[in-house]
Amino acid sequence: MTRQEIIDKLQPIAQKVFAQPGLALRDDLCAANLPAWTSLSFTQFLTEIETVFNIKFKIMEILHMQTMGSIIDATMTHLPE
Repeated sequence: MTRQEIIDKLQPIAQKVFAQPGLALRDDLCAANLPAWTSLSFTQFLTEIETVFNIKFKIMEILHMQTMGSIIDATMTHLPE
């Protein structure tokens, strides 16, 4: 799966979880520039990703997820090429 295919799948999830219908995903998106990004919404977003992609993030991965780009990259590492 390509990075763009992952982004295309994550976009509607992010729009729903962060309650931002027009939200466009970009690598630098984070809590500092998206007010709806709270600890709760972040956790909900990761749970949705794990469900949709049938993956499980490790705690150390989650601790390093500071931006949308890092979330996308972590998701990519769990998917077969």
